[in-house]
Amino acid sequence: MGCQPDSPADRAGVVYGDILLTVNGKSTPDWTAFIEARSLSASSMVIELFRQGEQLKLTVPLDPPHALDPAQLLAELIAERLVPLDLTPHVANSKPN
Repeated sequence: MGCQPDSPADRAGVVYGDILLTVNGKSTPDWTAFIEARSLSASSMVIELFRQGEQLKLTVPLDPPHALDPAQLLAELIAERLVPLDLTPHVANSKPN
């Protein structure tokens, strides 16, 4: 999916089309695995990527943590179309108990 401009991943050389294989030595088949692997180090992460037929290993120095505004983060994810706009559960064809 790429990465945000001027993010740690962008500065480390991650580009659109890279396939993330591992973070800190842990396989990352989904977001949960990524978050768990990412949390293993606060200062940097070692990632393995697949790019154009080659496997690459990069060290990504991480920015110091800062206060996170959940509403701002959700707005950014929606703007990048990384989450659905309709976050309500769909209950089609459901019947009350």
